[in-house]
Amino acid sequence: MSFKLKKIRLDLKVNWKISRNESLFKENFILSYKGFESEIAPNIRYHETVEIITENFNDLILTNTYNPNWCHSFQNAYFNLLLKEKSKNDIYSYLNLEKLEFIETSFSIPMMNVHEIKNYLATNFDYSCYKIKIKDLTSIDLIHEIHKHTDKSLRIDANEGFQSLDEYLKFEKEIQHYNIQFIEQPFPKSDVDNYIALKKISKFKIFADESIEDHFDASLLVDQFHGVNIKLMKAQGIENAKKLLLSAKAVGMETMIGCMIETSLGISEAYTLASLCDYCDLDGALLLQDDPYEDYFNREGSKLYLK
Repeated sequence: MSFKLKKIRLDLKVNWKISRNESLFKENFILSYKGFESEIAPNIRYHETVEIITENFNDLILTNTYNPNWCHSFQNAYFNLLLKEKSKNDIYSYLNLEKLEFIETSFSIPMMNVHEIKNYLATNFDYSCYKIKIKDLTSIDLIHEIHKHTDKSLRIDANEGFQSLDEYLKFEKEIQHYNIQFIEQPFPKSDVDNYIALKKISKFKIFADESIEDHFDASLLVDQFHGVNIKLMKAQGIENAKKLLLSAKAVGMETMIGCMIETSLGISEAYTLASLCDYCDLDGALLLQDDPYEDYFNREGSKLYLK
């Protein structure tokens, strides 16, 4: 049985706006092989497009072998399918991972107009933690407004939005008394010196996201960050993501398993690694109007129960 590829359109409940782009829908793919399925969620940050996914798939069909030049999200699905086949779909036992009864996920608040916040939180009131997408210092009013309407813990995700250390420190001073668990990727990946300087003085823990792809040197990364956000769509699949999480933990860094905008199929694959993580950010499917794989989970507030 050969590989098959299917494109799916995922309409979002709200405009998904972050520091670098915005969208009302996503086009993902389902790659299948020998009765198994895995999800591909292209990411514009890494120049992944519908056309590139199609090219990668055509190359796989033509050569029937792995190509290291495939984009991150296509590699993720390819390696996950091979893992599902060789583990007979019992990945937990095969990789010696604990299968959790449930996980607690944060729930995302995309960048939006301040007047929309009250209704957004009222509609999504039953989560214990919110992850706020921001741009830079101009997002202060958004965070102040969120704080007015919830006392839940917050995570801040800047998606590389800040351009200087001084700008970020002004931002941090404005939010220093809020219940914030950590700040995610304030500067571009290339700003290593800023990260090294910030880690020494920040009032909050700083987590890496865009600085993490399918490999990293944990001994260098620990000088920049307190923790890492590992996403399968960048990490070359479940098996390699496990290695990344363990390498981060080995140098004393905290760990989080994250996601893109995905169906519950992709979320279920990331869920596999939750026992290795201090935090989970697996709300990608909860942001969809319709989830074609919604029967993978039950939800109770922030808790996702794997069926």
